[in-house]
Amino acid sequence: MAAQVRLFFLNLLQVILLTAALLALIFAAIGPDPDHYFAGSRLQLELLKNTPSPRIILIGGSNVSFGLDAELMQRALEIPVINDGLHAGLGIVPLRELREYIRQGDIIIISLEYSMFASQSIMEGDLTFLSDWIEYSPQRIRFLANPWKQAPSLYATMLQRKVNRQVNTYLFGGSLDEVRNVFIGTKYNSNGDFIGHLNEASMAHRKVPSVPYPVGTVQNEIFVFLEQFHQFAREKGAEVYFEAPASRKTNCENTGEAQLANFFRTFEERSSIPVLTPLDEVCLPDKYFFDTAYHLNAEGRQVRTERLIENWIRRTARSK
Repeated sequence: MAAQVRLFFLNLLQVILLTAALLALIFAAIGPDPDHYFAGSRLQLELLKNTPSPRIILIGGSNVSFGLDAELMQRALEIPVINDGLHAGLGIVPLRELREYIRQGDIIIISLEYSMFASQSIMEGDLTFLSDWIEYSPQRIRFLANPWKQAPSLYATMLQRKVNRQVNTYLFGGSLDEVRNVFIGTKYNSNGDFIGHLNEASMAHRKVPSVPYPVGTVQNEIFVFLEQFHQFAREKGAEVYFEAPASRKTNCENTGEAQLANFFRTFEERSSIPVLTPLDEVCLPDKYFFDTAYHLNAEGRQVRTERLIENWIRRTARSK
């Protein structure tokens, strides 16, 4: 009987080792996709590491990646500007990563989508998006809220997506461009701006849902995090500001002026981070948005960036 039990556990161990070896082989054989939208995060990370301070760092979801022109800001303000925006599905996890690269003299402009204020789960990011992002820099897993608890699910999701990507690549004859539309990871400029949507393909009319922005209720955890982030940055000798996310007029109207005003009033009451955007400049005409109520087209991106530059110049002039 003892021999049979020993044989069972030996066979079980062999299965476990073979499974682990197979999984390791798959992870090693299927590398990160160079054309995935999140591949741009490697460039952004290099910019954070290597761009000398003082510099301006723009961070948030895709409303920053798509909707602010760091290259234009750099020319206008004559200071290095990095676009570190990517996707709201990552939540505030990229802000935890940014903490490691904050230096004296840095100016950090945060622009978070409204959904991150409405839900703690959204604030902490979606597992699928996080697995894609972490694949490009595995050490990023330490920036999760609970790395040890989340790691098994995250790596299982990553493995599944690696295999699915290979199957899809095979079915599409070696390219996934057909399903990515403008979201291609090679379309970033040297400032970290995503520019893949600035061509004529993104200008075609698309029906943008006119649902209200989720500003009716805000959760406390996001303000706790932002206050801790602000305090950390100040201790490093950096300044932090908040820029309203790209906001579409019709969605603003359906949200209600009172609701939006209450959101920004609440932000100013519960956060020590100064807000750069006057309330009457928060909402932009519908014609500036191309596929979501957060994604600006080329014209909207320029208008919003020029507005931010003007607001920044006015603020710095007042502080002198």
